[in-house]
Amino acid sequence: MKKIICLSLAFACGLGMVAQQVSFTTQNGLIGNYDDSTEIAADVNNDYLDDYVRISSGGIGIDYQQPDGTFISTMIAMPIENVPNWSVAVGDLDENGYNDMVLGNGQRVSFLMANEDGTAYSETPFPQYIFSQRTTFADIDNDGDLDAFVCHDVDLSHPYRNDGSGNMTLDQSLIQTIDAPGNYAAIWVDYDNDGDQDMYLTKCRGGQPVGAFENENAMYTNNGDGTFTENALEIGLQDADRSWATVFEDFDNDGDFDAFVVNHLAQNNFYENDGTGNFTNIIQTTGINPTDLGSWENLAADFNNDGYMDILSEMSKELYLGNGDLTFTGQDLPFDEGGIGDFNGDGFLDVVNNGNLYINDGNNINNYVKIGLKGVESNSNGIGARIKIEGAWGTQMREVRSGQGFRHMNSLVAHFGLGPATAIDKIIIEWPSGIIDEIIDPDINAQHIYVEGQNPVLGINDVQVTGISLFPNPTADKLNFSVQGMSDTLVTIVDMNGKLVLNTSVSNTNSIDVSTLKTGVYFAQFEVDKKQLSYKFIKK
Repeated sequence: MKKIICLSLAFACGLGMVAQQVSFTTQNGLIGNYDDSTEIAADVNNDYLDDYVRISSGGIGIDYQQPDGTFISTMIAMPIENVPNWSVAVGDLDENGYNDMVLGNGQRVSFLMANEDGTAYSETPFPQYIFSQRTTFADIDNDGDLDAFVCHDVDLSHPYRNDGSGNMTLDQSLIQTIDAPGNYAAIWVDYDNDGDQDMYLTKCRGGQPVGAFENENAMYTNNGDGTFTENALEIGLQDADRSWATVFEDFDNDGDFDAFVVNHLAQNNFYENDGTGNFTNIIQTTGINPTDLGSWENLAADFNNDGYMDILSEMSKELYLGNGDLTFTGQDLPFDEGGIGDFNGDGFLDVVNNGNLYINDGNNINNYVKIGLKGVESNSNGIGARIKIEGAWGTQMREVRSGQGFRHMNSLVAHFGLGPATAIDKIIIEWPSGIIDEIIDPDINAQHIYVEGQNPVLGINDVQVTGISLFPNPTADKLNFSVQGMSDTLVTIVDMNGKLVLNTSVSNTNSIDVSTLKTGVYFAQFEVDKKQLSYKFIKK
């Protein structure tokens, strides 16, 4: 684990390494009374304010958050064929500016599509049987639109490919996973810091003992060429203890994602990332009770805004507050799961569950920043983007994800607690497209909305040129250009510091040779139609 001692101590001294307790006040009088089975805490009317959405057989109940902390409650009456009684995920599939949903039912999957102004929805049910568990959205094939992956409890899970217009097709070639039952919770995460999204599959097969094949959690590592390799055993993450859900977060702010797994037979496990994508189980030193078993839900957020991620689960201590050093302090809460978002705009994260609105009472010590994304070349939600903030404390990072934990949907607005810090040096946004934006000295205690490419790193004005992509990425030797007729185009390669490392040109085979570069992250810069372009790639 990469320890930046001086920065860690600076941040810790301000906080005294004592986790600040969190309390909530129930404010159900602010919202409507609608039936539901799964909680959605995400914006659905494109104003970047978290709404509370509940789906039942009779329609969709939505509490639209207003800027003043009130709500407008609306029931969109319509028959729902496949009620999401197991899970739901949210994202803009057809890029019309309004979020759609994938509904995980115990028999089938449906996609619920928003109309052109987000005021009505249409359901597209799929006929194939699936005992749905965790539903997720991610740009699995990295073509700029969202695909879906739905876990199947009793058979091979279902990936759905997006044609770019929001038309979804069940397509097992999108990602090939194990053809076995017990698939409970998928989570998309760049665990190895190579710039692409990997997928961890948490598994549980009832009746099977610890170590059984059907219980072996799987990591599908993205090869950067549209394929995935399963390597959980190799990297130390093949937990086989009937797991239900896993959270990946940078719990010690050292630049890599660690993992906490809730299990049902022997013990819960906490895996420390060593910075290279290899993991060691350290549950015994975390302060989390390893034998407090049986949790379904498993979520993470910074509830006290101290700059360290906390864990919300169905353990006897419902909230484990992160101390920043991979130890945690447990406290009781009146709830143990739900959708997480900021429902009154005060920068402290709230929770919705079973028709209850739990408002975080906050504190007058810690600051925050919230970041919403608008993709241009990437998917419009920026799902899969990595956001980093840098300041006196060091670095924090988040990934924008649709579908975490076991069943609920959290906000798509990235939230960072700052502790008592009063400034942020910069925000870095690494988009799925490879574009990197950098914002210097942003305001704190505010929500910012950033559009892809409007704050380009290295001072390059990146623009869209339809159809151009570079592949494979990562690459060991050749970078191919997807558009023909690029031969003799001059290409400049610079490193992450903006230093020129190679001048070359596109060959008559529409490629460039980068085999002489050292392993790392680079930018290929070139001009098309008098417009300067910059594409990030990884040299293996």
